[in-house]
Amino acid sequence: MRLRTLSLGCALVGFCFAALAVRSEPPFAFATTPGKLPKDIAPRSYAIALRPDVAALTTEGEVTIELEVLQPTSAIVFNVNELEVPSATLDGAAVTAPKIDAAAQTATIALTSPLARGRHTLKLSFRGKIGRAAVGLYIEKYKVEGVEKQLLGTEMEPTDARRMFPCWDEPVFRATFQLSVVVPDGQIAISNMPIARERPLAGGGREVAFAPTPAMVSYLVVLCMGEFESITDEVDGVKLGMWTTKGKTAQARYALAATKQIVHFYNEYFGVKYPLPKLDQIALPGGFGGAMENWGGIVYNERALLFDPATSSQATKEGVFGTVAHEIAHQWFGDLVTMAWWDNLWLNEGFASWMGTKCTDHFNPDWQIWLRAHASKEGVMESDARRTTHAIQQPVLSESGATDAFDNITYSKGQAFIRMLETYLGEKEFRAGIRGYMAKHAYGNTTSADLWTALEKASGKPVAALADGWTTQPGFPVVNVATRETGGGLEVLLTQQHFAVNDPLPAERMWRIPVTIAPVDHPERVQTIMLEKNSDAPRLKFPAGTVVKLNVGNTGYYRAAYPPDLAQAHAAKLATLPAADRANLLSDAWAMVKAGRGDSATYLPLVAASDREPSLAVWQQAAGSIAFLGDIERGAPGQPAFEQWEREWLRAPLARLGWDAKPGEQTTDGNFRVSVIARLGRLGDEGVIAEARRRFEGFLREPSSLAGSLRDPVFAIVGRHADAVTWEKLHAMARAAEKTEDQNRYYAALQGVKDEALARRALALARTEDRPFAQWFGIVSSVANEHPELAWEFARTHAAELIAKVPESGAFATRNTYFSGIAAPLADAARADELEAFVREKVGPNAAAETAKVAEAIRFKAAFKARELAKIDAWIAARK
Repeated sequence: MRLRTLSLGCALVGFCFAALAVRSEPPFAFATTPGKLPKDIAPRSYAIALRPDVAALTTEGEVTIELEVLQPTSAIVFNVNELEVPSATLDGAAVTAPKIDAAAQTATIALTSPLARGRHTLKLSFRGKIGRAAVGLYIEKYKVEGVEKQLLGTEMEPTDARRMFPCWDEPVFRATFQLSVVVPDGQIAISNMPIARERPLAGGGREVAFAPTPAMVSYLVVLCMGEFESITDEVDGVKLGMWTTKGKTAQARYALAATKQIVHFYNEYFGVKYPLPKLDQIALPGGFGGAMENWGGIVYNERALLFDPATSSQATKEGVFGTVAHEIAHQWFGDLVTMAWWDNLWLNEGFASWMGTKCTDHFNPDWQIWLRAHASKEGVMESDARRTTHAIQQPVLSESGATDAFDNITYSKGQAFIRMLETYLGEKEFRAGIRGYMAKHAYGNTTSADLWTALEKASGKPVAALADGWTTQPGFPVVNVATRETGGGLEVLLTQQHFAVNDPLPAERMWRIPVTIAPVDHPERVQTIMLEKNSDAPRLKFPAGTVVKLNVGNTGYYRAAYPPDLAQAHAAKLATLPAADRANLLSDAWAMVKAGRGDSATYLPLVAASDREPSLAVWQQAAGSIAFLGDIERGAPGQPAFEQWEREWLRAPLARLGWDAKPGEQTTDGNFRVSVIARLGRLGDEGVIAEARRRFEGFLREPSSLAGSLRDPVFAIVGRHADAVTWEKLHAMARAAEKTEDQNRYYAALQGVKDEALARRALALARTEDRPFAQWFGIVSSVANEHPELAWEFARTHAAELIAKVPESGAFATRNTYFSGIAAPLADAARADELEAFVREKVGPNAAAETAKVAEAIRFKAAFKARELAKIDAWIAARK
């Protein structure tokens, strides 16, 4: 009997550890929670009086803070950033004005004698700024019927509440917040809680005071002020409000209906009802690019909240439901229970991502959301296989580090791990654990250890031991499959190793992996094997001739590597498998190519056979890998031939789907159609370009003639192949549009233009166009997708001017990621070196970690091109 194993030179297959030690952190304790601020004082309540001056872009006010002194101290240390604090009183007596350390973003009041344990009252006056970017309190300009308007909004996460008022701006310091603000006549103010009282002011305007919040963290404080309109409803005794700028409330009706479903679903799931009397959701025209889960007052970029059935796409509809489900999930995971420090941000974001996806799939099964979540899992696994990845729980030592924590490891890997854990424990047991966790830690802070304790109690399984490797180690494993025929049937041996891409010496790590395995002909016979140490690797028995597959249902966060004959058997049966398993097999095969454990010539026949694939998720897996190979061909002699083959590959799904929706088609076919048309347009298919132009001209004559779901691909194709006249027309439309969805669509079309002269004009918009920051931030990186060298040269030439427009902090759009986002499409190792040197000089060390990720991806593409390009060209040539 011969052991058929992987002929892949897997030198590390046999390594093992004597034990897998549990390194998980301890349960939450206030005194030992990381942070910059001392733990000798804790704020218990804030009363904030704010007087914004929009004309001067300044604020002034007072904050009265009830403190609890836990240990006698001679100094009161708190956070400020770009604030002046000219005076202070303590228990009614004047004290020395705080000394501000701008670099540390702190202020210190030195006391003449130690402050005794117990309650004390600190009152501070302050003066601050209203920013133009979405950090802290900021101003946003927009147009209504051609008339310019302005509003105020806030974005405090992770560390920008300190820009609006002095505070203990770390998540462990929970307190109540009672905000009052001076509001001009004709404007409305919205905050976390309902309005408690209002009084007119002698000079005009009025003072609006809100009810105090429950104990919460500072980054959840919200203030929006402007000319808003609303629609309202109620669910489970909670008042719901949807707030928009003038004339847009009808577009908020879909989100309002979704909110009623979602809040009730979460009330039932968590076993703890939404605790605030109201839940407002506010749609802002620009500002920042996503949404923020402020307790009782969630703020969205309007493109993430508004849906117009006549003009919006199915993708927009799905995005609205998914985003609302994510943000409302945060009202429990993040707001009611909050991670103690930013190293556990995944407790907020990973769980909200998982819960939002679960809820969206529950109410919209025809969208196949869990199946299509495969794409986000694949995206994070690609970056998680590199040397520059990090653990789900990563040390956060600074404000910049807190900003960097908002990445796909936190969100997508967090979600994927939670789904794997839920599958292993069982849905009922997992839910019971979550309910126990919520009940015990409501209005408090936690670490991962507190969650593991709750899940262990509910399931009776060793969750902490399993979870440790997945949350404290970077990367993930590959399960290597070896088979041999014996007299009794088929024997399958499973071993594990760290899966790495472009890393010749990966770290020797191991995980406790809940591996699922089943015969492909009988997926219902699935069994779960806990794979721990290779020295105890299980040998599984199956009947002779069985074709087995791992990761059944694609709920695991690991790769599977099969011997060649088993991989061939999978390929032969691929069409008979469930869609989740088809997607999983394709993605694992593609990952082996990227890791150098397979090659393009053996992979391409597998994806070539997917041209008639009916599942959107499976097709997108195949199409994504083909698009990557197309990018590798950019500028190479084989590019025309490869693109011609890809166009031919795409014509089968286009023939099936057509340009227009068909009666009775699956909901996902609309998204499928858009993807196929958009890709063919990008590849220069003459028929698709002509049809897109025809429909564009029809739109100009009668906008209702173009279906909402086709608007994105049609405008993208027209913009990509635009001449100067068409480009100018698109620019005029973009500048005139008042809906954010339309603005984004038209500007995206401009920035994707293929003509180099017009691309230069698109780049110039980053210097000349007065646009909301959320749109401005992506101008140069969007052009880089088509003209990477041109955009990179522009960014370097105008670095100082661009840097000045990008804030240092914020949850997403910051200096740490700006230039690496522009350089990402490059595929030259020398450019990776250049990127790191440039950012080190122009931006500074805070951006090093994020830049290193992109530099590593660029180096990988360069190495992959050197290794695989000739094989790709040979395969294409052999098909002629």
